Amino acid sequence: MKALKCMNCGGQLKFGGAGSLICTFCGSTAFMSDADFRGHEAFRAKLLSYYKAEADRKEFDYSEDTLWTCHGADTFAMDNGRQVTVEFMEKYPLSGGQVYLAKEHVVYLFHECGQADLFLSGLRRLVFPEADVKLYRCFPALKQTIPLQSGGTLLVFVRRPFFYPAEMFSPFRSEHLAWVISRMENFCCALTYSGIEHGDISPLSVWINPVTHEGALYGDWRKVRSLTGVGDLTALRRTAIELALDTSKPREMYAFLNSSPCKDAFEDFSRWDQVIVNGFGGHKFIRM
Repeated sequence: MKALKCMNCGGQLKFGGAGSLICTFCGSTAFMSDADFRGHEAFRAKLLSYYKAEADRKEFDYSEDTLWTCHGADTFAMDNGRQVTVEFMEKYPLSGGQVYLAKEHVVYLFHECGQADLFLSGLRRLVFPEADVKLYRCFPALKQTIPLQSGGTLLVFVRRPFFYPAEMFSPFRSEHLAWVISRMENFCCALTYSGIEHGDISPLSVWINPVTHEGALYGDWRKVRSLTGVGDLTALRRTAIELALDTSKPREMYAFLNSSPCKDAFEDFSRWDQVIVNGFGGHKFIRM
């Protein structure tokens, strides 16, 4: 095993964040180069495994998500005779059921199990490019299916920390609305690649992380249909207008949101990218 000693004082180094090593004695920070790893491939593998585990742990650290507060709880009888309780911040009506904003999950209640199957069938129609290893994060990830004594079903999906429906943060100033539109364009490109139309893009179905500017598309996946037009791109514009504080500035955004969609999501995203460049001065991260 490679010795981890400080170059300044010889003290023991410990793992820090972002691939760094920190001296426990003098506080110096060091980084290992490829030359340092040469001949220590087993150590390299262990170090990378450690940092991956740390990244995964932080990604699902709900302790800092102080936005979430429990406002209620619903209890259901499972078909095995036991009970399950869903603690929620908000619950939203859904045709034939409910959607719960739980701390670590997004839970869908369907009163009829066939409706849950239809929902999952819509989700299964998604196809992701092999080269894109993160696009799946933009869509619901099923964790558990719970059959109920009532004949209904609970579908439990992963909710990463800080993800909430976009309407909770509205109205958005233009500089913040811009990245929300970009996330919706991402969704539409993935849907187009899959050859499907979501059919339920709205301020409630578009979930966002205001800290990292990521997004996820929930809503009613029972409405998924084969792609035949630009319905989702039209809904994108309508949703952005509903979320906006003022769509008049910059004028490039106003023109985009009041225009007809392009023939497909890829071309539409390209047009939106020009709005970012010409209307907002380029891509930049502006903290909410």
